[in-house]
Amino acid sequence: MTNWIQTIAFAFLLGASSYFGYIGKPTEMGLSILASVLALAFTNIDKIRKFKGAGFEAEMRDKVEAMVAKEAEPSSDAQPAAFTVKAYGLDENTRKVVKSLGNSKYTWRSLTGLARESGLPASTIKVALHWLSENGLAVAAGVGRQVNWGLTEEGRELFNAVSAAQEYPSQVVPAE
Repeated sequence: MTNWIQTIAFAFLLGASSYFGYIGKPTEMGLSILASVLALAFTNIDKIRKFKGAGFEAEMRDKVEAMVAKEAEPSSDAQPAAFTVKAYGLDENTRKVVKSLGNSKYTWRSLTGLARESGLPASTIKVALHWLSENGLAVAAGVGRQVNWGLTEEGRELFNAVSAAQEYPSQVVPAE
């Protein structure tokens, strides 16, 4: 809906102002420009931080999202007093999603990108992402259809463990 309103306002901005300029009505031309600019501004009201009156001055909000580090160096001063181990029972689909999230040149992945890389349907990926998010292993950034997913620090550790397990599978010796 917003895209249609923006398209109509932009067409009105160009069309009406050009028409009024062509027939020699500068006041009407200025009013049509002002009305179009206001319509375009109000379709993006959620992104505007600052707005002024008659001179029409608007400032866009800065988009701030948390970035998840792909690799972070551990602090050398903090030595854990005890050894802790976390274990996750991953099904094959969740394992594929973790590998797709971590094994990429992108920190943030879209649902379609994950589906393309993992070969899983979007519904299966959503279930896996929900589980990963609930367990603090993945985080979402964005809204609506523009949600991107990334691994948290713990999720990155899980990815490293999954990759290592795939690279060095355990050797099972059959009993005699």
